[in-house]
Amino acid sequence: MVEVVDVHKRGRLFGVSFRLEKGALALVGPNGAGKTTLLNLIAGRIKPDAGEVRVFGHGPRSLAAARRRAYVPQQIAFPLHLKVVEVLEAARALAGVEERSAAEAAERMGLLPHFKKRVGELSGGLRQRLALAAALMGEKPLWLLDEPASALDPGGLARLIEWAKAHREKGGLIIVSAHRPDEVEALAEEALLLARGRARWRGPVSGLYTYRLPDGRRLDEVLPGARVVREPVDVLREVLYEEEQA
Repeated sequence: MVEVVDVHKRGRLFGVSFRLEKGALALVGPNGAGKTTLLNLIAGRIKPDAGEVRVFGHGPRSLAAARRRAYVPQQIAFPLHLKVVEVLEAARALAGVEERSAAEAAERMGLLPHFKKRVGELSGGLRQRLALAAALMGEKPLWLLDEPASALDPGGLARLIEWAKAHREKGGLIIVSAHRPDEVEALAEEALLLARGRARWRGPVSGLYTYRLPDGRRLDEVLPGARVVREPVDVLREVLYEEEQA
């Protein structure tokens, strides 16, 4: 469980509170709303000026919290001369997870065909896949993702969505900052709207959007009670993943 109680950070957050006990929560808001600051507080990278943050009952800067939390910032720069397999093995050793975890994470993010490539040879999308695989291997209970799709290629995003879904189904928690509607819908069930450092609304992601048919009718008028989830059909999935074999 993650608890944020009346947290203040000078000039960035003003009395933000929420609790997450299950599922995934999307932090939604414009640039400068406080999303990254909030994630950094939960990740233990910075301290609040007032208020309290607890991660599974522990302070966010404690070893106990670190062992149960994975954090992916917006940008991670790996040494360009290292190979993909070397980066993943170093991350595995640092995380103290099983030897198979590196290969499993690589498979999750479609990196097995690129195992022997150096970081400098990878596209921006593949480097972001590598960052996610390195951070999320071993599947710690809490994932903190700061705009993880911003540099991802379509195939990488599809793989992240599948991995996040599997993580939630196992009881894992996710807090993710995101902008695009398809990312928010695919990665979280709930959303917390932030504006100018304050929490303005929390509710189901389905409450953020409405859907209309070309003739102007609302979708819920045609299909009462239906919930629309964006998922690629088989042929699109094949096309998205096809690029990984290049």
